[in-house]
Amino acid sequence: MPEIIQVSEAVSLALHGLGLLVSRKGRISIREMAAEMGVSEAHLAKVFQRLSKGGLVRSMRGPGGGFVLAKAPSDVTLYEVYSLIEGEPEVRICLLDCGKCPFRKCLFEGLLVKMKQEFVNFLRKKRLSDLEE
Repeated sequence: MPEIIQVSEAVSLALHGLGLLVSRKGRISIREMAAEMGVSEAHLAKVFQRLSKGGLVRSMRGPGGGFVLAKAPSDVTLYEVYSLIEGEPEVRICLLDCGKCPFRKCLFEGLLVKMKQEFVNFLRKKRLSDLEE
């Protein structure tokens, strides 16, 4: 069954971790982030590896190491983060997801598509810099 709006744990970790980087205005280690967020350090590290490969963060090695933003917070939309972790969101929705509906008109009259489009539009408008406020 297709998801109307899917925000996986990985997307949530990415957004919250990036929010911490924005609020700290500097570097922060995975250990510190995981402790502050109350999440698995290993899972958070995997998410930040993907963010690093996608060019959103840079890792700093050594005793004072951690992660820093690779771009200005105003240059990164939540859509970019979501897409990097989950892939492009699919807006077309049918709960049957079988390609054949017994009705000529959708039971939900397009509501599910509108909800998902609203979510995508929100992600496209919201920037990491908005998390500072």
